[in-house]
Amino acid sequence: MRPFLAYLIIAFICYSCTSKKKNDSSPLKVIPENASLIFQINDFESVKNEFSSNEILNGLTLNKPFSTLKNTLKDLGLLSNQKSGLVALSVDSLNIDYTYITKDSLSIDNWAELTSKSKEDLTFNGYTVSKYTVDNAIFYTTYLNDFWIMCSSQPLLQENINSVNSPQKNSSFKQLYEVSNHEKLINIWLDIDKGTTMLNNLLGKDQKVSNFGSWLTLDATVHGNELVLSGIAQPNDLNQYYLSLFKNIKPIENKVWNLAPSNSKYITSFGFDAFNKFIENKTLNNYPTQPLDSLLSTVEEIGIAEIDQEKILFLKTYGTATLLDYLNTEKVNTEEFSGNEIWELHSDNTIFATLQPLIGDITFTFASITENTFIFSTSKTTLESAISKIKTGDTFDKTPIYKTIETNLTQSSSVLSISNFDGNATFLNESVSKTLGSSFSNSHLKDYVFASQIIADNGFYHTNFLIKKVTNGDVQNTVSQAFEIQFNNDLATLPQFVTNHNNGRKEIIVQDQENILYLISNTGKILWKKQLDGTVQGKVHQVDLFKNGKLQLAFTTNNEFLILDRNGKEVKPFKINYSGGNLNPLAVFDYEGNKNYRFIVTQNKKVHMYNNEGKTVKGFTYDTAEANILNSPQHFRIGKKDYIVLKLDNGKLKILNRVGKTRINIKDKFSFSDNEIRLYQNKFTFTSMDGILYQIDSQGKISSSNLNLAKDHGIDATSRTLAIMNDNILQIRDKKVELELGVYTKPVIFYLNDKIYVSVTDIQNQKIYMFDSQAEAIPNFPIFGNSVIDMADMNRNKKPELVFKDQENSIKVYKIR
Repeated sequence: MRPFLAYLIIAFICYSCTSKKKNDSSPLKVIPENASLIFQINDFESVKNEFSSNEILNGLTLNKPFSTLKNTLKDLGLLSNQKSGLVALSVDSLNIDYTYITKDSLSIDNWAELTSKSKEDLTFNGYTVSKYTVDNAIFYTTYLNDFWIMCSSQPLLQENINSVNSPQKNSSFKQLYEVSNHEKLINIWLDIDKGTTMLNNLLGKDQKVSNFGSWLTLDATVHGNELVLSGIAQPNDLNQYYLSLFKNIKPIENKVWNLAPSNSKYITSFGFDAFNKFIENKTLNNYPTQPLDSLLSTVEEIGIAEIDQEKILFLKTYGTATLLDYLNTEKVNTEEFSGNEIWELHSDNTIFATLQPLIGDITFTFASITENTFIFSTSKTTLESAISKIKTGDTFDKTPIYKTIETNLTQSSSVLSISNFDGNATFLNESVSKTLGSSFSNSHLKDYVFASQIIADNGFYHTNFLIKKVTNGDVQNTVSQAFEIQFNNDLATLPQFVTNHNNGRKEIIVQDQENILYLISNTGKILWKKQLDGTVQGKVHQVDLFKNGKLQLAFTTNNEFLILDRNGKEVKPFKINYSGGNLNPLAVFDYEGNKNYRFIVTQNKKVHMYNNEGKTVKGFTYDTAEANILNSPQHFRIGKKDYIVLKLDNGKLKILNRVGKTRINIKDKFSFSDNEIRLYQNKFTFTSMDGILYQIDSQGKISSSNLNLAKDHGIDATSRTLAIMNDNILQIRDKKVELELGVYTKPVIFYLNDKIYVSVTDIQNQKIYMFDSQAEAIPNFPIFGNSVIDMADMNRNKKPELVFKDQENSIKVYKIR
């Protein structure tokens, strides 16, 4: 897993940059020909947010090679308003230079306010090149083949201009670039064949990455306590590489964890469907043939572990006879320990040379066997300790380290390594370089687990690299805090998730009692504030007014209808004032899902309907109700028919069609509860103040059930799930849960990643409970806070987060795992 180094290096590069999204045009035509390390930042804003708060990368900041990369790329931090870009690193014998390529215009942040600066325009081959000097930084920019280019070296930029029309330029990267997942935060490419000088510069001349393969491509995913790099590596047919040892070998399920002692610092497992293919690959890669190669033909898994500076070797076989016969000839002594024979072997035995280069240059002198696995050690004491732990079940698969990591890795691998903090440093020293090992030794990431995985697959080699904070026990179906934000003023509205259209991730919008509206990133950073004239009424809606994928925020305050863009700026003409105030929350309808919106603002008896241009929809005839309108109108679709539903304060329920004509005439009157109307079982479902559940079908037939609900009961429903909170009894479908006595809010149903969650809050005792659709409690709840407000997948990893108001001036975000 020699490449483990490169992945972390590359991921860290982004720590020095800013963020956003990729363009459709390929920048490959302007990448320098000698670039060997390239990465695409698809979302600068998220990269900045993720990497500025990432504990893993912060732990590596001061240590080489990460400090070298950070210093090399520090100029990029001077840029403003970047969405996406590609960084290519080139190297001469002494220096690493960067080329930054983007569709976004290059501008220096706060240029007018800088005191030590200069700009000089030069001309080269008909191109205008700008030379910038900012403090001690010097860099060059130009516009080349539809891209803005920023370069740390004038000769490198001139060379790029000279070769821009070369038809074969960067042809080796073209296929890799096209198959990368540009929805990921970062894409990474390492041309190992070209990268020896780069790797020597970063890692020292003892680095072993150059022998790993020909090239490597990775996608990076970053969370607060987790870094994942996944991709593909490949050798070529011209040179012999480490990866070539696994050619035409199918991986098998790795099981050495079940035997390795729990105190192992690191464990590496190699899986083979046919060991003889490994021997053939060794020969093709110029490793010498060993006389004893055939003795290991039944080996299907090799495991190597380290405990207290001692190595242990595991050889799992499907037939022990041949190897057992050989070991009997190598014995110099035999002892019994805990029901197992321990054999001392001749120190000059050569059987382990067959396992080169997988296990390193090491000879084991003590051996034993348990079931079909041979165990070897460099000392009798270590072997006895391993046997004792196997007998008592004190094995690595039971440890928090393994439990933390096992769900992130596939069961079958060609190569799989897992290590703790101390073991990772040793592993990197031996397999990558002492420079990288030292970097991790000084990183203080003591409570993390490190894993790397290679899976051979028809000439390609899938790679996964992971650093993750160790948890004490099973990490599934639990909750942990992601972040907390405290405000200077108490909050006036409940926090709500909204979508960042640049990256698909979720952000939070909330307002305080000074009427300041905040947009908060998925890492807890306040992105902007906006002073409003009043308090936001109800929910903030997101719309795509211009049908270009960019989302706006639409809502009402007490006396205004507003639409803001992503940066908090008003979208004309959507700042409409209403004299007298008393507006209900905004309703937004999109009948056909084609973004031809209808915005409905209700005020007392008045109904105002607007289109995407802010003009009144003249075809909607229901502009004045018979009585004041309660809450905001709701839109439902049953079959091919649309239903607009309004509750009036005289007890009437109006069910209209698209143009405002009565679709279902309801003559009865109801004492509506504060709960919204829901479409449950294709029926309009709501409750009354006197505890009756009503359902009205599309023909106008009314059915009712007296549930004897308290006045402050709450309901929520989806098409197939009904949740009712009555006193301290929560009912989800037909199952009831009795909670401790308290004062409960209405239930809130969240539908996320094919799962239904139901939340209720005891506001008296400030406890939040969470249940699944079968009324089973989610572990680690209750947690403490005022109310669960919203749930979403903030980071697009199919693991939900929930946001809730904690105290009057703070909100918390929790992750559910």
